Amino acid sequence: MDPLAEIISSMNIKRAIFDKIEVSAPWGFLSTCSPDVKFALVLSGSGVMSIQSNKNLVSLSGGDVFIILDDSEFSISDKADSKMIKCADFKKYKVGNTIQFGGGGRLTTLVSGRFEISQLDAKPILNVLPKLLHLKLNKNRTRSFQSVLELLALETEQPGLASESMINRLCEMLFIHAIRVYANESSQGNTGWLVGLTDKQLGVTIRLIHDHLEKDWTVESMAASAGMSRSAFASKFRTIVGQSPLEYLTQWRMHKASTLIRQNDASLSEISHSVGYESASAFTKVFKREIGLTPSELRKKQSTKWH
Repeated sequence: MDPLAEIISSMNIKRAIFDKIEVSAPWGFLSTCSPDVKFALVLSGSGVMSIQSNKNLVSLSGGDVFIILDDSEFSISDKADSKMIKCADFKKYKVGNTIQFGGGGRLTTLVSGRFEISQLDAKPILNVLPKLLHLKLNKNRTRSFQSVLELLALETEQPGLASESMINRLCEMLFIHAIRVYANESSQGNTGWLVGLTDKQLGVTIRLIHDHLEKDWTVESMAASAGMSRSAFASKFRTIVGQSPLEYLTQWRMHKASTLIRQNDASLSEISHSVGYESASAFTKVFKREIGLTPSELRKKQSTKWH
């Protein structure tokens, strides 16, 4: 399993909600701060978006998708100076399954929503993605991605049986496709494990590391799996991923361990062995350094959360 699949399977996308919005110029709406992942798909028309953490206006056209990964407020409008209403007031503008408002001018149609994820489980992906993903409609968008967007729009307009489950799955697929597009488009000039996954040599090694975190990895054995010399591998890994191979290995071992601690009742000894540590005390020392809590402190914190 590659690291992206591992993160997606553990971060538990839920509470996905969204609305179809039909607005006529002049129009504008303002979101509230929320830790949820926010997104919008422009079905037709155009507008501009402003996000609290980015002062630059973002132009939106039909087919564009944006995803906001922090708790910033955002606004969307036909023009920057148009009057805004709050998303919290949407209910009063709902006609059937659609939010409708505006001044009667040019029509724009969007699907806007949000979904909840586990911030801890998603931390490795959130750390390497920009806070705003803006994906424009272009020839590089895959047919499968476009199908997800079309299903999302259809499910919004005509909810059916098990609609909540369908919406959660579609949001998960939307998130995965958006990350794929970002990784493929940002392979030049950016760093991070997502970029490393797209590299023919490093991608092989990164997947092997994640499949066998318990293995006694060395830089030499990693280099061999990539078919490279030790020095060339170490240099390329740091340049593309942004950290040394062993730093990367330790980071993911601790992330995997924290997931196991929070999600099952395995013993500390079992968990430490599963991520490559023979000594529970050595594992605990590294875990405390990387996570900021000891394994027992994290488990106690999680137990308190659920009771």
